[in-house]
Amino acid sequence: MARSARRSRADSFSVALLSWPQAARISRPRGVRTGEATYAFDALVFATGFDAMTGTLLALDIQGAGGRTLRDAWAEGPKAYLGLAVAGLPNMFVITGPGSPSVLSNMINSIEQHVEWITDCVAHMREHGLTRIEADEAVQEAWVRHVAAVADKTLFPRAASWYMGANIPGKPRVFMPYVAGCGNYRRECEEIVERGYEGFVLGRER
Repeated sequence: MARSARRSRADSFSVALLSWPQAARISRPRGVRTGEATYAFDALVFATGFDAMTGTLLALDIQGAGGRTLRDAWAEGPKAYLGLAVAGLPNMFVITGPGSPSVLSNMINSIEQHVEWITDCVAHMREHGLTRIEADEAVQEAWVRHVAAVADKTLFPRAASWYMGANIPGKPRVFMPYVAGCGNYRRECEEIVERGYEGFVLGRER
């Protein structure tokens, strides 16, 4: 930032964007030294990036029915029904996962909505003696297409942003959040419950 409002725009500030990984060290009194040059600075911002919405889950090495892993299920990009469940991975709920408003919403409210939905779902299963739930794969695919179709009406998918996984080398470029709004999303979740958990396969373990 400029130190004084009286300074001209030309000498107010400069920003150097550096690509990593590369060797660097902090040098005194105020600078960063790389193999190419030494950069003086007033403020140093570490923008390290993160593997949004999928990285933590994939790092857990989750395995589902028949040994199918979440990494296999998401090899071509994350797919989740409502951002809550993944086909082939029974009894696994995801909170604010891909296909839900998540990072495009007030996260506290979205987390609370998912926790309440999951709690009510588990209570429903106990009441009816059910022990297994998972997303129907065909319905999940339809939801993924819907999420993409809504996003394509915006400029979001055109940006090389972490919303698309662009900050992670090799990560499939898929727009992950649901952009149609929390209100529409919540109504959809409520209507799915009213229709007997439509799109979910519920049953009993043998």
